[in-house]
Amino acid sequence: MLKRSVLFGAVLSLACAAWSAPVATVNGVKIEAEVLELLVANNVAQGTKDTPGLRAALKEELIAREVLAQEAKKQNLDKDPAFKLKWQMQQNTFLVDSLIAKQAAKMDLSDDKLQAEYKRQLGLLADAEQYQVSHIVTATEAEARAVIKAAKDGAAFDKLAREKSTNASAQNGGSLGWLLPNQIIPTLANVVVNLNVGSVTSLPIATPDGWQVIKLESKRKFKAPSFEESKQQLINAVFASERAEFVQGLVKAAKVDH
Repeated sequence: MLKRSVLFGAVLSLACAAWSAPVATVNGVKIEAEVLELLVANNVAQGTKDTPGLRAALKEELIAREVLAQEAKKQNLDKDPAFKLKWQMQQNTFLVDSLIAKQAAKMDLSDDKLQAEYKRQLGLLADAEQYQVSHIVTATEAEARAVIKAAKDGAAFDKLAREKSTNASAQNGGSLGWLLPNQIIPTLANVVVNLNVGSVTSLPIATPDGWQVIKLESKRKFKAPSFEESKQQLINAVFASERAEFVQGLVKAAKVDH
């Protein structure tokens, strides 16, 4: 029994040593195995399979980054005031993300809390209307005007969208589905709510994404999705609310001089 325990301890010690051994050393600077494992875990979390090829590629990336970092230090880039400011901001970002992640574990995301948020949102939207909208986005105003003319002359809007629109919705004939006004950018929402069903905008609308032509396919009283269908959105809403409350509490308690 004693021999077995000694052997087990020796194997465990070797395993721990292997874990802590650096994956590479660059000009005397060790790249620790834990760093590689963290990168592997991040990739796996995003759907990448943990393979020897992935590990080899990540190892080479770590080596290249270390070489570049060392060269940057040789050129005293780490002493540049602008770099120091950016580095401080980056550190603060990591600290904030870590704090919020820790706080998230304490947040109440129970079904009772989500049900309460679901009922609150339903109350706000009780008299709301939804709009079934299609659109076509073009690079120039002239192209948008040509689309409007073609639509007025009887061309099918979905066919025009597939042929002319630069937006990803083109593959769906320009359809954006059922939307509430607050789900549409204000410039377009003001137009949509004043369109007659089946109508196309008479003039192109300039937006950051391009020139838009809108068609109102239909409208209806707000049709609420089920609790289960809304669950992820409810989680996001409750999380955002509790995060804001947490931040506001800290800011209120802090001594801030302007």
